[in-house]
Amino acid sequence: MRHIKRLFFIFPLLYTLNFTPYTASYADEPVTLTLWEFSANEQLMRELLDKFEALNPGVKINLQQLTWEYGLDKFIISLAAGNAPDICELGTTWMAKIASAGTLLDITDDTRDIKGNYFLWETATYDNRIYGVPWLSGTRALFYNKALFRENGLDAGYGPATWQALLTAAKKIHAPRKGIWGFSIAAGEAESPWQQFLPFVWASGGSVLSEDRKTCALDSPETLRALEFYKELSTYSLIERQAQINELFAEGKVGMQISGSWNLRLIPRLNPQLDFGVALLPECENTSSAYNAFAGGELFVITKKSKYPKEAMALIRFLTSKENVMALVRVQQNVVPAQKDVLQDPYYEQFPEQKVFLAQLKTAMGPPNHPQWTQIQEYITGLVEETIMTGARPKAALEEASRKIEALLQKETKKTIVSNKFITALSIAAMLLVLFLIFLTRKKKPHAAAVSAKPFILISPWLLTFLAFGLYPLLYSIIISFSKFDILKSQFEFVGMKNYLSLLADPDFHRALWHTLVFSAGTVPFTVGLALFCAVLINRKIPFKQLYQAGLFVPVTTSVVVIATVFTYIYSANGLANWVLDYLGIIRPQSSWLTSSLSWLDISIPLLSIMAMNIWASFGYYTILFLAGLQTVPESLYEVAALDGATEWQKFRFITFPQLKPVILLAVVLNTIYSLQVFPEIFTMTMGGPLGSTTTAVYYLYELGFHRFEMGKASSVAYILSVIILLFSLLQMRLLKTEERLEE
Repeated sequence: MRHIKRLFFIFPLLYTLNFTPYTASYADEPVTLTLWEFSANEQLMRELLDKFEALNPGVKINLQQLTWEYGLDKFIISLAAGNAPDICELGTTWMAKIASAGTLLDITDDTRDIKGNYFLWETATYDNRIYGVPWLSGTRALFYNKALFRENGLDAGYGPATWQALLTAAKKIHAPRKGIWGFSIAAGEAESPWQQFLPFVWASGGSVLSEDRKTCALDSPETLRALEFYKELSTYSLIERQAQINELFAEGKVGMQISGSWNLRLIPRLNPQLDFGVALLPECENTSSAYNAFAGGELFVITKKSKYPKEAMALIRFLTSKENVMALVRVQQNVVPAQKDVLQDPYYEQFPEQKVFLAQLKTAMGPPNHPQWTQIQEYITGLVEETIMTGARPKAALEEASRKIEALLQKETKKTIVSNKFITALSIAAMLLVLFLIFLTRKKKPHAAAVSAKPFILISPWLLTFLAFGLYPLLYSIIISFSKFDILKSQFEFVGMKNYLSLLADPDFHRALWHTLVFSAGTVPFTVGLALFCAVLINRKIPFKQLYQAGLFVPVTTSVVVIATVFTYIYSANGLANWVLDYLGIIRPQSSWLTSSLSWLDISIPLLSIMAMNIWASFGYYTILFLAGLQTVPESLYEVAALDGATEWQKFRFITFPQLKPVILLAVVLNTIYSLQVFPEIFTMTMGGPLGSTTTAVYYLYELGFHRFEMGKASSVAYILSVIILLFSLLQMRLLKTEERLEE
């Protein structure tokens, strides 16, 4: 149960760091700032920090670079544990949630003199207070293939300026049977779908929330107009994940795509010969909206517990200055500064494509800074995917998404009333009570000699490790499963069985659990059966036997994330899977297998694709187990059977299979436990999408805990899943033992 343990064991241990306040004195020590960042070239960043240290003697900077996949999770954990960095780079969509918890320093007064120098100040503002300084901006522009434009009689000098021109160009270019798509729409992931769709809403004059951000404003004629156009445009589009779209565009297979500045460096690296252009996003006809692009980016924030806020602010001003931002631009060539002064920099005269992104910022708009934005964006992504992938009526889909967002906004939030120190003390008390009960129930032998302390001293390293990393986190997580837990504020309130009851009534949890059971039922028999078949074949006296064994075991030794990434490309629109179907003359999907909306009983093509990958990646492990079991079967049994004229099938049925039953039981139980906890494959390949069709129980747990910050509810999911795993394991062991007794 490694994934569940990882999620709910780590938090209580980190929170204990706050139980005793740190009281060291820094009076005579040099100032040391810790900086976490995601975006910059590490070598250049270190050079800039060395320059700052030279200008500010006595100040030292510890730099740590994070990844976009796991960086936010790490920062959240560090805030909860009380060991957060002084300065951290944050994505603009994360800021409101973290600022609302009171964990960031209010720097409104410290930024008054520089406020006019940057874009994106609205994304750094929460509740009319400023909590960050814009560093790099993130917007989207239209990339178009000039060669495909010329081939289809379109003007390659300029991109489409209006929605109608965009639709016309997509129609002319679109030829999916030839492997050419007119446009591209991202789907099956967390961020890109809503970031590409919302600019159409804004261009049409629509909005997501009301001005006071207390009600949903999505259900409007303007948004419906944008959604209907987007659906029509999807008819002439490749629907795929963003990474695959980028690569197919670089191959010359996609006529147009909306993407970020990273493509300015990626495309020439993948295909230096590709003739492409970059244009501003098209405007909606007959509207006066000033916005038609997404604005996001990265901010530098100072955590509230930083001991050196003045030095931290000085470092932020240094890093966000025009000189240092342009140094980053010249090296990476794929970032857009948030500094307004860079618009006039001579550098951009040499790179007009990069200047397009700066111009696009003038009409770019950020999503509303709302603490619940992470969940709101999920509903918008679902709206987009349901409309373009399932054929749902735009108006009905829009009404449903608006209803969900409105319910989320009106959801009553109660203040937590108990501190984390209380729950820590309660967990320790529960642990001591368990140990005391174990001691009381211990059977005492009559006339037993006094118990020596020596054995306990010898096992004390293991015992202390078990208490600290096993029993205590287990009890802690049980307690918070009965609470509404705020990880950022380290506070909770007891809600009794409310978490469990809400999960039992939650259709999203029902669906995630169904996908989990389907995954297990569809992979365990095939994995174990294929492993047994291969083990019996390899167990014969054949040449290169060890080579076959090693070959089957290679996928087991390879990281699941690596395998999942490779299969993502195999399942892509122009991947190996579709190539094989083309070669065999079989009709194949026009898009990626991982973004297909085809399903039966909510069993989708993406889920089946991941199941197939899982079987291939894991059956080698069980093959080795079966090979070890086959070595224990006496050869004399086969010799006697051969003398009696037994066939190969009869030998397997009456000798091999009965002798291997204990190993088969072990393999079935282990594989069932693993399949019921499937997570890395889902996280890497689909992030639970599209339309939640691959969301499993553990991924749902991850979403609740790390994206919605509902740690109490996430712990409840973990324990419900633990009970299910226990019941399945007991049932399997009982069935196999019953068969053994019947045979006896």
